[in-house]
Parts: sequence; C-alpha cells; structure tokens
Amino acid sequence: MWRRLLIVGALLPLPGYGEDVAVTLRAIPEYHGARSDSPFAAADDLTGFGRNQATGEAELRAKPFDVNLVSTLRTTVAEDSKPDNEIILNELYYDTQVAGQRIGLGKKIMSWDVGFAFRPLDVIQQENRRALFTTTLEGIPQVSWERFGADDAWMVVLANPGNSSEDEPQDDRSLAVKYYRRAEQTDLHAVARISQRYRWETGAAFSRVTGEGTELHASVLYQRRYEKQINLLAGQSAVLLAATDPVVTLTYENGVKALLGFTWTGESGWSLLGEAWYDDSAYTHAQWTALADLTRAQSALQSMPGVPVSAIQGNIAWSTQYFDQPNLLRENLLLRLSHRGESRSIDPALDILVTPEDGGWVATASARYEADRFRLDAGYRSYGGPKSAAYRLLPEESVAFVALQYSF
Repeated sequence: MWRRLLIVGALLPLPGYGEDVAVTLRAIPEYHGARSDSPFAAADDLTGFGRNQATGEAELRAKPFDVNLVSTLRTTVAEDSKPDNEIILNELYYDTQVAGQRIGLGKKIMSWDVGFAFRPLDVIQQENRRALFTTTLEGIPQVSWERFGADDAWMVVLANPGNSSEDEPQDDRSLAVKYYRRAEQTDLHAVARISQRYRWETGAAFSRVTGEGTELHASVLYQRRYEKQINLLAGQSAVLLAATDPVVTLTYENGVKALLGFTWTGESGWSLLGEAWYDDSAYTHAQWTALADLTRAQSALQSMPGVPVSAIQGNIAWSTQYFDQPNLLRENLLLRLSHRGESRSIDPALDILVTPEDGGWVATASARYEADRFRLDAGYRSYGGPKSAAYRLLPEESVAFVALQYSF
C-alpha cells in the first residue's frame, strides 16, 4: 500500500499540478481490553470488541488545475481477522468565482458548528467528535453557492444531489442554508435543512469571547423528525430470540439537540474546556436497562438444551449496535484540561465524560508531540460506572492507542 502511494506522489508534481502535493503516512495500533463481566461479552467473537487492531494509512493531497483532491489508502488489521483494504476518495471538488459569488461542485467535507465534543448543527455531515484519534473525514457530494460580505456570509448547499433516502443519514439528498455573522466579539451561526428523512431541521449557535482567554459557546437544533435504533425484543419477555436482526430504525417527532460550553486559556498554554449537551436521538437509561435485561435473559438460555449457542451469540451481537452511536445517553457532561505549547513540545490532555442519568463515565488521557513533518499521538481511555451504566455495559473496559504520522 505504501509503495503504491509513494509512486503516485512522485508522479504528481508534473506540469499543471504545481507544488500543491503532499503525502501523509500514518500507523495507528490500538490495544483493546475486554470486559468479561459485560452481558454483551458473549458475542465478542462476532463483534470484534476487545480485539487489538492496527490501521495503516497513506493520504494524498493535491491540487491539479485548481481541483482539490484528497484520497486515502487504508489497511485495517484486526486480531484474528483478515486485513481490510479500502481506497477512500475523501475530497474531489472545484471552487470558482462567478460574478463575485463562489460556486462549488464535487465531493467536499461539510463540518459545521462551534462545539468540541458534540456539534448539533452538523446537519449535513455528522462526525464522531469523541473518537480517540480522528483522521480525514470522507466528504459529501454537493453543489454549493456562497456569498461573502464584510461581516457576514451565506451558503446554500444541495447535498447528495443524485440520491433520495439512503441507509446512512449523511447519504440523503438534502437542501441546506447556512448563515454566519460576526458582531464585535460574537460569532453567530444559523442553519436550516430540509430532507425526506428528517423533514425540517433548523438551529442556531454562537461563540463569544467574554474576557482575556475566556470564551462561551452554545448551539441548539430542532428536528421535525429524528431516528433511533431500537431492539424490538427489549422490554418484553415473551420472545427472547429472533431469527433476523431485531434492531430496527424507528422514527420519532420533534427532537432537540443542544450544547452549552466554555473554554479558558491561560498565557502558559493550558486550557480548560467544559461542555454539557443533550441529544434526543441518544438512548435513555430505561432503554439501556431493558436491553441489558434482554441480553442477560438470552445468555441464560445457553444452559438450556436444544438452544443453539450461535443463535444466542448472534442475537447479542445484533444488540451491540446500540454502542455505535456517538452519544450513548441523552445527557452528557465533559471537562477537559489540555496544554498547547510551542513546536517540539509534549502537549498533554486529560478529559472525563459523565452521563448523569446512569452515572457512567469515560476518562481519557492523551499526549501529542510535533516536530516539523513528524507527529506522535498516544492515549488511553477507560470506561466505567455502576453496573447498569451504558459505558459500564460496554464489552470493553479500556483502549490504548499510538498514532505515528509523517508528512512530505
């Protein structure tokens, strides 16, 4: 994989490509600690929880003839599994000026909003902001129009113009409008989006510098419709096993996502960030309790004659789809202490996420070192809380990672 991208990178600086060519190589091993007392641990062989893995990436950035290109070759090797190879076209778009307006066409990353751990106004492209280490996102096919003023800007985006209602929300065709205005020390944002999947979504956000090194930010989004994956067997006792996946996507009405936060940065480079957010599309403690009770009842069937173990494990594996959500609970609190120094310094960070509804928590310690074209990241994350907490039910108790990155 590395050799193929290096050959491409060597050939790109030809007439017409200019010097806007860069290649980044990444190696990201992850070490996962399994939680054997989780009711979902019985399906680890099917889900991959608790398995170590390593990811290698070769990312190419170029701008041939004013066309922006980002592409990634990625290989992921999980423990006891075959390598998974993929070629990702992250971005391929062209922006031009027409009569003082900017027109964009192609595949482009469309991340919006002002939050750190959660961004309610990311209505076109949803990103898991709590990932341990994030590499370049995959963009969205779009046609856009932008107008810039001295203190404001308008943007209209037709996302996924060739699609209708797709399996993944960010693949849906939609029309979105974004407005930005700067008013002295305050940045104001407003968005509106319409799609077949969610109908109307509208929201607003602000970020304001309130003093020396202090900033406040908030955002709120209203959704006419929103979705949640629910196991139809949870909350009832008549049927414990299903022949097909019982986790279905249900549609709800009148959803809200909201976030409130602050940052304080001192002259020494240390920063303190705090955020609280609410997400209607996440689960309640009662929904997690119902799923855990179902999983324990399914596990108890292993001692009964005539019940295939594969059927039990398969049903438990289906239920682990609940853990795929960016927010496991609706209510979340985050506190983060970090340092950003000069070049060639080691910058540590420590944060803790708490879910007040069930007492669960996620603690993360990390550090970063950058020197010229080299970057090293390392971190450790631990999940805990009462036995009924969602993060305590996770069939992993910890994960550690190292990310090596070199650009040229």
